[in-house]
Amino acid sequence: MSDANQDLKQELKRGLELLKTLRDEIRLDLHLAGMEARDQWTRLEPRIAQLEKRGQELGAASKQALDELLAAAKRLRDSLRKPKG
Repeated sequence: MSDANQDLKQELKRGLELLKTLRDEIRLDLHLAGMEARDQWTRLEPRIAQLEKRGQELGAASKQALDELLAAAKRLRDSLRKPKG
């Protein structure tokens, strides 16, 4: 396996681990969230599961999909943690 391919594999692995952490954090925060946040999660969670299944497939498309999903999960987590008022 080439060094570039190995690096991509490691980067995808780290990204998937971060995504799992974000998923767990979001699940914990959702009980305090409003309906809009729950709706966002309902749309986001299946995409996380799908990407986890595809995580073994390496490639630029997988990396791009992971980056987009990480950004969406971070935005949702941050909105759940934003002080109300």
